[in-house]
Amino acid sequence: MLPESHEYFMQQALKEAQLAFDADEVPVGAGVVMNHKIIARGHNQVELLNDSTAHAEILALTSAYSSMGSKYLPDAVG
Repeated sequence: MLPESHEYFMQQALKEAQLAFDADEVPVGAGVVMNHKIIARGHNQVELLNDSTAHAEILALTSAYSSMGSKYLPDAVG
C-alpha cells in the first residue's frame, strides 16, 4: 500500500477508530490530509472528555487548524 494512496489514509483513520474502540468510545477515526501528508488525526472522545462535540472529525479539524495556524484549510482533504 503506497503511503500516498487513499487506502493508506483510510487505514490510518481505521487505526484511530481502533483507539476509540479500545477506550469504549464509538469507533470512529478521522484524518486531515494536505499535500499527501496527514496533518492531523482524531478519534471519538465523547465519553473521555464528557463533551458531546468531541467527535473524531471535529477533533481532527481543530488539530489541523491549530497546527496550520489558520481557520481555513483550502488544500486539505479528510
